[in-house]
Amino acid sequence: MKNFNSKYHSIIFYTLFVLAYFFVGITLTKLAFNSQTIPIWLPAGIALVGCYIWWWRFIPPLFIAAMAFNLNIFDSSLHEMVLIGSSFNEAMYIAFGVVIQAMVGAALLKCWLGHPLHFKKRKNIVYFIVVVAILVSLISANLGVFALSQFNSAYSVDNHWQNVIYWWLGDTLGVLIATPFLLSLLPLKSNQHSISALPTIAVCSVLFISVAVTTQLYEQENRKNTIKIAEREVHVIENSLYRYTNRSIIAVQSLASQVQSSSTLSQQDFYSYADQLLEQHSFIKTLSWNEKIPQNKHQDFIKEISSIYHSSIEIVGEPLEKDDPLIIVKYIAPFSGNQKVIGFNILSNSDLKGPLLKSNTGHLPVGTKIIQLLTQSKVSGPTYLLFAPVYSQNENRETVKGYATGVFLIHSIIEQAISKQQSEMFSIDIYEDINKPPFYNNYAENLDQAKGSRIMSFNINFGGQQWIVKLALKESFLAQHNNQFTLLLLVLQVAVCSLILMVLFLFNQQQIELTRQVTERTHSLAQAKKQSDLANQAKSQFLANMSHEIRTPLNAVIGFSSLARKDDSATTLIGYLDKINSSSKSLLGLINDILDISKIESQRLVIEYIPFDFNALIQRINNMFEQSASNKGIDWKINSSLQGNVWFIGDSMRIEQILLNLCSNAIKFTSKGSVTVNIEAKLSASNKTQLTISVIDTGIGIKESQHKNLFNAFTQADSSTSRQFGGTGLGLAIAKELSQLMNAEITLQSELNKGSTFTLSIELATTAPQAPPVVENTNINIASLKILVAEDNPVNQMVIKAMLSSLGIVPHLVENGEMAVDIIKQQNFDLVLMDCQMPVMDGYRATALIRQFKTDKELPIIALTADVMPEDKAHAQAVGFNQHLAKPLELSKLSECLTQYAVVNEQ
Repeated sequence: MKNFNSKYHSIIFYTLFVLAYFFVGITLTKLAFNSQTIPIWLPAGIALVGCYIWWWRFIPPLFIAAMAFNLNIFDSSLHEMVLIGSSFNEAMYIAFGVVIQAMVGAALLKCWLGHPLHFKKRKNIVYFIVVVAILVSLISANLGVFALSQFNSAYSVDNHWQNVIYWWLGDTLGVLIATPFLLSLLPLKSNQHSISALPTIAVCSVLFISVAVTTQLYEQENRKNTIKIAEREVHVIENSLYRYTNRSIIAVQSLASQVQSSSTLSQQDFYSYADQLLEQHSFIKTLSWNEKIPQNKHQDFIKEISSIYHSSIEIVGEPLEKDDPLIIVKYIAPFSGNQKVIGFNILSNSDLKGPLLKSNTGHLPVGTKIIQLLTQSKVSGPTYLLFAPVYSQNENRETVKGYATGVFLIHSIIEQAISKQQSEMFSIDIYEDINKPPFYNNYAENLDQAKGSRIMSFNINFGGQQWIVKLALKESFLAQHNNQFTLLLLVLQVAVCSLILMVLFLFNQQQIELTRQVTERTHSLAQAKKQSDLANQAKSQFLANMSHEIRTPLNAVIGFSSLARKDDSATTLIGYLDKINSSSKSLLGLINDILDISKIESQRLVIEYIPFDFNALIQRINNMFEQSASNKGIDWKINSSLQGNVWFIGDSMRIEQILLNLCSNAIKFTSKGSVTVNIEAKLSASNKTQLTISVIDTGIGIKESQHKNLFNAFTQADSSTSRQFGGTGLGLAIAKELSQLMNAEITLQSELNKGSTFTLSIELATTAPQAPPVVENTNINIASLKILVAEDNPVNQMVIKAMLSSLGIVPHLVENGEMAVDIIKQQNFDLVLMDCQMPVMDGYRATALIRQFKTDKELPIIALTADVMPEDKAHAQAVGFNQHLAKPLELSKLSECLTQYAVVNEQ
């Protein structure tokens, strides 16, 4: 009931579904187009939707409705037209099949495919049509027809599988059409994106009407064609009956001709020819030669036939009239079983006398009316007799000397004239008198009472007799003839409906997908706007913090430089200069952080993989933070499971940068307690070392709700953190990004006011310890180097000149690249310090020109520039620079660089 907006709606629709199953079934049954099947069974779809919505709660009323429908139909005149149950057991089995089919289909929808109007995947549309609509519909069809075959004595099993197929196809069409139609009408609650119900309702309605109308039109046209076929077949039957009745006339005439041609007909001659005719025509019961004699010569005739049969023969049957001659059966074939007929006077029978005397008027055989002939006290069935007169010439006059007679079995003639297929096609009555019962029929009921039958008739005239033949198409033939083509129609309808509904479902699915995408895009845009607003807010906060962070060291630089101008004490000046140097380094660190996050976001930061001494790295970390921790009064400890000289391959500078950030934060946010660094190592599956470095503090801790945002750029735990402890909020973001670039991971465990644990997990390849570089000459004199400096900024000229002077070097200064190229052509120098950005000619262009006449070994050129991006370094190397020194320049790095080239120069 949760599918509906209210319990009241659910109860209403629950009741309507049960009633709909019953009454829609009754209506469709009345509109049945076939003799035993209904082409579209909508209750199958009603049952499926009911079970899909109410699940097992719909089983009891569905079972009752199915049983009530079958039992109700049996009590009406419709039970003879369609496949339904006729007993309680039969109806129960059929209802059981209905319930099982509906539950299986509903289970597949609920547990696998989902709502038919809201399929998430296109392949589910195919599964619904093939599995739910087509395959599952086999359940009710097989169980229903099985029940009919077991419990219904009137059911014909001849077309068992055909009935299964029709039942199956009817259920399939019902599920295909009714399911989407009903679901589009129901006001169900759904988390799915809504679609318009109108296309589904319109398509399903058009499909139902199309199936009903095309089936009806096809049935009418098919019945017309069937009647035309039947009419042609009636003519065939008529001709066949004429042919066989004429064969009986020909047989008698042939016998008469044989007798006519014999001057003296012996017994042997008669049997010889009669046996041939009997062998040729199975419908002849007997053939006889009946000789005509005057009454006054009957004694002579008795003596004659007694001598022929060697026994005493008496004439049986008195003439009806005293002047009537005697027409005595003289020969008869077959003789066996007919001995008593010898000597019978045919004119003693009033039924035979009329036709016999009528034959005297011509030479054609004359037949009798239908006679139930008795032979040895047994009824041989309806027969008729044909008399063919045989004449003798006497004084130019024809006189009848006898009759060739045949007795013919009507059933045999009809069964040979009408084939088995024709007999199955028609209900046939044959009358001699239309006012009397037929003497032949192949139909259990009165033909005139056959329901829906069209009566056709014709007359057969032969031997002076007339038969009236009435035929009506059997409903079984109409059904069978229709089924041969209706099956193709139903299969075509199922295929067409499946394709159309597949297109409909695809359209719905596309609409749902478009709606979903629009909704997601709208939500995504809203989220993006929200994130953008948060990012702008964070950047605004970052700029405010950055302004504070930058102004702090700048204030120190400016303040102490101002004080230095007023104080002449050397000791005081040195203190001022130390503070200026420290503040300048802090300012440089801020700038480096900004550059690092910029490189990461632009994906231009490159990780190096070179050997490094891990214990030396940890020692640098210890030296850096041991004193600051002591100054704050907190314990500082490093616990490492790595002993001895341990070397790894990786980017030691970036690993150190991450650890510096984690340790710096730990000490910054810990006012009492301890900061501990735990280092654990174990061998991984790839034969590398898995390092786990945990930085544990007892500081202020972090709220769990703030964990997910802590590693975002420009973000700290809260705004008060920046006010109390300072910082830009870039450190952890840089550490997180650097760890990901190295396939490492940083995790956090923290509890407010109890401390935090940041853990770096990184996998590094081990390598053999590297030998320290060997300096062959420790007493290197760099003061002897002749150096050219190309720098346009006067302040930078003073700085570099002062640094070189402190090293005992007197440089030669030029203001741009063009001047540097000209003087190098005139003088020899050991090394060039070249600024990259200068007027007239920049350092890149100047170096390229110098390399045209001086190689990098002949004249080393060192880049002095603030361009520190990887691409800037790569460009500098490409144009011919030997090395790159970043501004602001540190004296130690300058001295190290000059020493390197001084060694090469001395060698």
